Amino acid sequence: MPDSAASPQTYSDDQSWLSVSPALAQGGDWAAWLQDGETQLEAMAQQADRVLGTGRGAARAVTFGLNGDSKDSTATESSPNALHGAWRINRHGGMLGGIRGDRYRDAYRLQQEVNLSGALRFMGVKTPEVLLAYSKRHGSWWRQHLVTEEIRDAVTVFDARESAQAMQAAGALLEQIFSVGLWATDLHPANLLWQQDQQQCWLIDLAGAELRPQGLSSSERRSRVERFARYFKKHAGSEPAAMADMRRDLLG
Repeated sequence: MPDSAASPQTYSDDQSWLSVSPALAQGGDWAAWLQDGETQLEAMAQQADRVLGTGRGAARAVTFGLNGDSKDSTATESSPNALHGAWRINRHGGMLGGIRGDRYRDAYRLQQEVNLSGALRFMGVKTPEVLLAYSKRHGSWWRQHLVTEEIRDAVTVFDARESAQAMQAAGALLEQIFSVGLWATDLHPANLLWQQDQQQCWLIDLAGAELRPQGLSSSERRSRVERFARYFKKHAGSEPAAMADMRRDLLG
């Protein structure tokens, strides 16, 4: 049974935890996902057959189809009212990544990510809606799955680094992120998406991020900006020309 009538709806037992967005929660036997959610996601990803992004953070496309009050997990991308999602399995970064991989002690990190995403969207920060979050126990460890709204027709800011418009929009998003007090450990240009048609940027991958009520100090802002800039140097060999303006606008 759902934990409450509030949105998003959550379901849980001693082996699994599930959160479903209002867009999906209107119909379907979501409680059944507690048992076979991983199988459902894999089948949907195989049907969509699209990889989104590259590297450790790559996601796979999944499509939910809505038909009246029913849920159709076999929907195709052209189905009416289809909801397009990006599915990724949470994995530890850094040194823990090679030791624990996708194994977690519980569902806590996933739950925090869902809550943070909702809080940021409430504050007007452009970050994709969490459509579905699912954590399943395997022996002593839990695996965490996150499906966010797919931002279509977008490229990373890293790929769009020579576009002055993309870099300007990225700077505006960073200023907003800093202003609300978001500390994002993995803040880099491959975790910002640029939609040229909409002329806007989106923040993706909130793993390890947190809201700090006291806001970010000047040194914390500087560390995030310099970490953002280092990504260009590491993966492209140099900073884009617009990085100087971004640094000046964000740091003074």
